[in-house]
Amino acid sequence: MSLQISRHNSMKIHLLALFIISSAPFLFSSLSVAAEAPGQSRRTAPTLSLGAGAVFSTNPYQGASNTLIPIPLLMFSGEQFFIRGTGGGMHLYQNGPFSVDLLAKYRFEAYESGDSAELVGIHDRKGTVEAGIKARLRLDPVILSAQVLTDVLNEHSGQEVELRVIKPFRWRMLFLAPYLGVSLLSDDFSTYYYGVDSTEAIAGRSAYDLGWTVNWQAGLALRVGLRPNIMLNSAVGLELFDQEIVDSPIVDHETGLFGMVGIAYSF
Repeated sequence: MSLQISRHNSMKIHLLALFIISSAPFLFSSLSVAAEAPGQSRRTAPTLSLGAGAVFSTNPYQGASNTLIPIPLLMFSGEQFFIRGTGGGMHLYQNGPFSVDLLAKYRFEAYESGDSAELVGIHDRKGTVEAGIKARLRLDPVILSAQVLTDVLNEHSGQEVELRVIKPFRWRMLFLAPYLGVSLLSDDFSTYYYGVDSTEAIAGRSAYDLGWTVNWQAGLALRVGLRPNIMLNSAVGLELFDQEIVDSPIVDHETGLFGMVGIAYSF
């Protein structure tokens, strides 16, 4: 298993740092899941956390290297607005255990034809900004989460629907949140990131279109308080790709794995 910070990944790092340090949206939804531990509610007084960490992710594409990327960490929680990594949004509604948020986030699923010899001749796929709505319902002992996002920059012009069941735990300064989920990707989304256009087809790589796809997810978010104002944040996740994605001539794996670790100081 090889790790690489390529020219394309270097561009991702700069985009990520710029996006986080400015005022925009979400890192991993798993980190916010850990913050949903029992006994915690939204604070009216703003809270801010700053730190640094690293992200590992496997690359599903033929011949492409896995990535290890250093990242800054930023989380802000206010009465009305919030920022979590590469995303953020606004609280629209809350009534007891039910809440609805307006979301925006940056998607880093882009690749370039130069990322591997097998991708040469494939047009570059770009990242994009997505926006939508997320709803949460606390049904002790679990949290049900649903979000719908759509591409606002018309790169993939598609949508993603994500459903999760989360079981948060809290013990002193330890926050643990395992989850199970499913991600539904529209045909435009699936074809843009995993398909092959007729102009990209060559011998051994035929044109390939996808319909709606369904990816299954499992993961774990963990936060450990090292000091009253210092938190160790980590997350790991596994995604089982839809068979249509696995069958793509540019895809080389049936699963995707990501992990992150970082440390942050709360003000």
